[in-house]
Amino acid sequence: MDLKEEIKTKAMEKGFQLFGVSDIKKLEDVEFPSGRGLVKPSELMDDARSLIVMGMVIWDEGMNAAISTPGTGDFSGGEAEYYNLYYETVETRAWRLANWLWDEKGVKAVPTHSVHVKVAAYLAGLGFIGHNTQVITPEYGPRVRWIALLTTLELTPDQPFPRDLCAEQPLCQKESLCVKACPYGAIIPGPSQGVTPGEKVIYDKCVVSHELEKDINNKWEKHIRRITERGFMECTICNLACPYGKTVEADIVPRKRGLV
Repeated sequence: MDLKEEIKTKAMEKGFQLFGVSDIKKLEDVEFPSGRGLVKPSELMDDARSLIVMGMVIWDEGMNAAISTPGTGDFSGGEAEYYNLYYETVETRAWRLANWLWDEKGVKAVPTHSVHVKVAAYLAGLGFIGHNTQVITPEYGPRVRWIALLTTLELTPDQPFPRDLCAEQPLCQKESLCVKACPYGAIIPGPSQGVTPGEKVIYDKCVVSHELEKDINNKWEKHIRRITERGFMECTICNLACPYGKTVEADIVPRKRGLV
């Protein structure tokens, strides 16, 4: 087993279901929207030679729990204090892999959410960036949360994902189900490719952009799944509408809940 396969096997043991290696040079040139806290790989780790991408399947909506202080939704300035269960979970799992690489291989590795992980997943051959800008995977649809791992290792990049899963989906030929599902019409119809970064979803129309507000209008409140005064379940309406994700409900969820 070569080192890349050994790392993949170890990543699966740490709780990930998807693994790939992006072309870090290509990701360095990828454009991304401002105000989202995103940076280039070199800005985080100037000696990084490879970028590993790992995905964890979200089989229960409880994994989308979040807590925040009132803020603007602009994550580049650190105004809002924000905690998200899946962020914390995938980062913890990735740190376990990073520690293994250091302890067993003497290799430096640092997990991060701050690079454009969606594009990284596409470049690593793991999925297609769909009409709602989420990464659609053949195995689990968009029911996946991602983490990148920058490392000084030289790993062979995987090839970008070759298929247009949205165009292939019979149920989305007339109108994409994710676009249709959004109660606020926040998603512009059509492919994400060729659209200026950050403009495919009209941010002010998306309920996610209002979840951090102190005084929330009832228009948005009715689609916020609140747990506490500042705790809520992130909106996943467009995510749950994707036909490719139904395999999670049909197969993984029953097994995880002990129903099979």
